This record gives sequence, C-alpha cells and structure tokens, in this order.
Amino acid sequence: MLARLWMAALVAGVSVGAALLLAGGARGTSGARAAATAVQCSRTQQLAYVAANSPGQKGMVWFAAVNGGGRRRLFRAATPELSPDGSMVAVTKFGHAGGLGIFNVCGGLVGEYFSAHDGISGIVWSPDSSLVAAVVDPHPNGSPFGQRLVVIDIATGQVTTVATGFLSGWGGPSFSPTSPFQLAYDIVPRVNSNPNLWSAAIGQPSVQLTRGGENEDPLWGPQGILYDSVLSSGASELELISGGQSTKLMRLTGWPVALSSDGLHLAAEGAACGVVWPLSVNLATRKVVRQFANGFAPFGISPSGGALLIAGSPPSGECGGKRSVIETVPFGGGRPTKIAYGTSPSWANSASVSVQAYHSGR
Repeated sequence: MLARLWMAALVAGVSVGAALLLAGGARGTSGARAAATAVQCSRTQQLAYVAANSPGQKGMVWFAAVNGGGRRRLFRAATPELSPDGSMVAVTKFGHAGGLGIFNVCGGLVGEYFSAHDGISGIVWSPDSSLVAAVVDPHPNGSPFGQRLVVIDIATGQVTTVATGFLSGWGGPSFSPTSPFQLAYDIVPRVNSNPNLWSAAIGQPSVQLTRGGENEDPLWGPQGILYDSVLSSGASELELISGGQSTKLMRLTGWPVALSSDGLHLAAEGAACGVVWPLSVNLATRKVVRQFANGFAPFGISPSGGALLIAGSPPSGECGGKRSVIETVPFGGGRPTKIAYGTSPSWANSASVSVQAYHSGR
C-alpha cells in the first residue's frame, strides 16, 4: 500500500549486499513450535478481521458471517489471514513471544513460528489450506536485504526458505491455483537492483521470470501470473506471464490484489499523492470498470467476481480517517455495504455463495 511509495528510495540508499537463495531451498524447523496436540475444532468461519484502524496494528481479532453478523471474538493480534477452507487463521503480534501463529478458529494453537522480534508480512495460504507463505524480517529496523520468504507445511510444521533478499516492498508472494503448488514472488536481491519476478516450486531452485525495468506485485491466476510493470516514464502496465511469455494487457495506474476464480475479474489498488483506492477491472475487455472511494484499499474479491472486500476511511486533511470500516462493494459499482469497523479483512471460500445472496437480497 502506502509503503510502496518510499521503497524505491530505500533500495537506492542502503549500502548492504544480499544474496538470493536459488538452490533447493533451506529446510528446517528453526524458530518453529508446532502444537503437540491441537485442540480439535469442527467449526469454520467466513470472515476474519481485526478491530484496528490500519493494517499491521494490533487489536481484537473477530470472526463473523459475510454480513458481519454472528461475531465471535478470538484474541488480540494483528493481520489475521483466514484459510481458504475457513478452518484456521494466521496472525501476527499475538501473546508476548509470537511472530507468526496458526490457530484453528476455535482458538487452538496449530503452530507458532519465529519470534516477536521478527517482522512478518505477505502472509498467504495455498488454495487447499495446507501451506502458508510469509516474508520474515529478522531486522525490521535495519537492512531489508536479510528478509526471507518461507513456506510452512501445516501438517508437519516444516519451514522451507525459498528466497532471501528485499522481499516486502512490492507485493507479497502468490501461490499457483493448482497443485503441485508453486510460488511467484517479487525480490530485490541487492542494492541498486530493480524488483523482478521469480517463481519456485517448494524445495526446488527458483526461476527468474522478468528482467529489466521494475516488475512488481505478482498475482497467480488461472491464465498465468499477473503483475505490475513500471515503465521508465513512470507509467504502469498490467502484464501477464503465461507459458514463459509476457504479454501487455493494459495500462493500469495500480497493481493487482485479488482475482475471481475464472481469472476475468480483478480487484486492484491504485495510488497517487499518498492516497489509495480500490479498482475493479474486467480482464475480458481490459478496462477499468469502477474506481471506488479514496482512502480505501481492496483486500479480496468473491470467487464469482461479483463483489470486492475493501477497508479504510475517507482521508481527513493530510491524514487518514478516524475510524476504518470494512465494506463489500459490487464489482460494477453501487452502494457499499458496511460489515464492521476494523481492517485487514479476509474471506474463506465458503463466503462466495453468501456474498452473492447477500448483495442480491435473497
């Protein structure tokens, strides 16, 4: 989001080298504590969010139905990311020593990884809820080039390092939609380098996908990997990597965030002059359908593509609004529906039918 606006200057100004890990991926369980016997839980949830005003802030984590009803409190933490099957949630800043925690939605600990001193970002689940990827920064206040992209196997607790470098500035990792799962990610491997896209099968050597220019924010969909390509003029293009070839789709002042299951409806985020806004984009016609309210950011899209999940508040002077609100908005525009006060919302796959029914009034 807004962090993107100062990352390029930071890369140019830092004078520390870094290495990109290409061979094999380092495996281990260092910094991990898997629960010996996780509390059994048959419950699932449709929506998770945190009662805070901006992403990354600690607050009470809540579960709810798609319309915000049936709320159930979990505990204080940050950046909740609900698993696609709705059975687990990944959080940061929980308790006193936790870096990244995986809990079932009943509150039982599934696994605890890294430490409270590590910065954790870019959390994403594999489509089958068996893996979690995240960027781990052991020196959040120092050089960013020691960051690690890791993948956690939920069943075994095994942690695999996929890459090392500056990973948190240009979009998080993105899993392929089908198994065997691969990761697409964006990395600056060393000082004075531009961000470029790589992909890796878990435990296998990484492959560089783009070269030259600034290529950012990969999002893997059924047609391939979407990404934001920044031209030397400063203009942005939405491009697609498929079959090893890159194709320009359209000019887009923004970057991809979430895709519908058919890969034709895109939620994107635009930004200018320190202000962000959600965009809905029809990839079949290659046109922006709607630009939504300033001060809000997109966090998801329903599998059908009918609705976007957004959060934020209208800007107030030079600052953000006083209270962040979570809303759903129709892809084609229309009246937003307030869900709750908070931020960092995430949907489970089971939310899709309910979202459509809720917006159609059934």
